[in-house]
Amino acid sequence: MLAAYSADAELRGAPTSFRQWQKRCHELGIPPVIAVAGSRGKSTVVRLLQAIFNHAGMRSAIWTDHGVEINGRRQSREIAGWNRALTRITERSLDVAIQELDWNLVAAVGLPQATYPIGVITNVCNNSAGCLQTPSGEVATRALPRVAGAIHGCGFMCVNGEDYLLDPVGSTIDAQTVVVAKSSATPLLRQHQRDGGECLWISDDGVIVGGHPKTPFAIARVEDMQLCMNGNASFQQTNALLASAAALATGIGVDIVGDALLDFDPSTNHLPGSFSVRQVGSIMTVVDRTMPSWFLRPVLRAANPQSRRRQITVLGGLSRIPEEDVFETGRLLGRSAGAVILHGEIAHSRLDAFRRGIAQNRFPPVLVHLPTERRAINRAIRAMRGDDVVLFLCDEDPGPALRAVDRM
Repeated sequence: MLAAYSADAELRGAPTSFRQWQKRCHELGIPPVIAVAGSRGKSTVVRLLQAIFNHAGMRSAIWTDHGVEINGRRQSREIAGWNRALTRITERSLDVAIQELDWNLVAAVGLPQATYPIGVITNVCNNSAGCLQTPSGEVATRALPRVAGAIHGCGFMCVNGEDYLLDPVGSTIDAQTVVVAKSSATPLLRQHQRDGGECLWISDDGVIVGGHPKTPFAIARVEDMQLCMNGNASFQQTNALLASAAALATGIGVDIVGDALLDFDPSTNHLPGSFSVRQVGSIMTVVDRTMPSWFLRPVLRAANPQSRRRQITVLGGLSRIPEEDVFETGRLLGRSAGAVILHGEIAHSRLDAFRRGIAQNRFPPVLVHLPTERRAINRAIRAMRGDDVVLFLCDEDPGPALRAVDRM
């Protein structure tokens, strides 16, 4: 029962109300804007925060890779729309804004120092040494200290304690650090607690909790959150933890945060191309972007736990995966019986490495290579049957896959 947890439900150093936090931001001369950075999960954290603020009756704006929204209304031009949002923040006709930061842009242009009252970092490389050696991994590590330096010294930085590259972040900034992890036994979280820092984690009975291990306060039960797919989507648990930490740092009450997490619908309308899950009869469809193996593993565990169900995978953009990771990507996708349908032009060396990866499995799926995405999607729809998992890994635009799911 959630009632068994401590009633002292707040982060130390956080304001006692959202209005107090908002007032503090304006007194410091910084807008109440939350920055969200990371390699994966940024859009989900932004949408979760938007849902929490909506639940609290706050007027909000967001900026993601899908554009700018003000009070839920899409703006026609990103830069103009964001400037409009910041003007309304200054005039206080908007309460809060959430901005998704791109590693490439931050590494190239930088960020002004001490600009944001709250920052969130979802992950960098999922503790993969191979990722760190790729161009994207190098860009992320170069951008990381710039994001940390952009958080005001009187603010909060919320970090994923399971990504060990984020360990030094707290020691390099004056802002108060909140560490989150799915287990209270995570080394970085335990060390942060011993140092007197604030943490959020998931208890042994499956509840998102915060505070001190001896007197934790409860936020929500994981199995009751549609986002977490009965606990199978471990990366979504981390996103929920990070969004909860950032919301609590604004003075939003724990009950509001918990209710918003339980009500959140991770539909394709909210998160196009970001692990968008739909149930079509007994068939489960998942639309996401093509990704290297270090991010693909948790997605496959969530979509098809232990590869129990037959799986049809439609894969585009194999050229986007680091060449040294193509074999491993094939091996992972080859664990499930069914079919892998590739589309687009693929260099012979990559296709050969992918095939060899798939062949490493005892009962590899059928491999089909078609010239266009449309033909690949149509082939998948004709091949699917009851209780299948159909995974669309899109090159860039998830629109065709999402529309195909809608037609189903």
